[in-house]
Amino acid sequence: MNTPDSSKKRPMSQIAGRKEAGCEDTKIDVKRPKLERPDAEPMFLRPPFRQTPGPITASQNYIRNLILERWEAEVKACKQAKKLQLLEVAPGPAISILQASIRRLIVERWDAEVKRCEEAKRAQLLEVLLAAHGISKLT
Repeated sequence: MNTPDSSKKRPMSQIAGRKEAGCEDTKIDVKRPKLERPDAEPMFLRPPFRQTPGPITASQNYIRNLILERWEAEVKACKQAKKLQLLEVAPGPAISILQASIRRLIVERWDAEVKRCEEAKRAQLLEVLLAAHGISKLT
């Protein structure tokens, strides 16, 4: 019975006896960690890998070439996927009505994807051109 846990526990009769004897209950202050306000500075600095890096200077031609290479590769991949899907659906010259409609759906889907890639390429090139002239927002 003389375990460390049993010495911490008090029977209800002892607690009631203290109240009857006029002993005051003392308040126990519990220190809780402060919660940050959302707009406050962080309490601890973030590790460097989580911070946004500063601007990197690069030539406009270099960035333009990166954009062109990326989107040309994307268009090439779309055309290759379209070609492979068409071979899977109708490998031979004899095409049924169902195969013809499936071929049309495949062609339309991949042509739309190529068109989306071309539009994205033009948008990114425009962003680079505007940034070169110091325009960062269009309002």
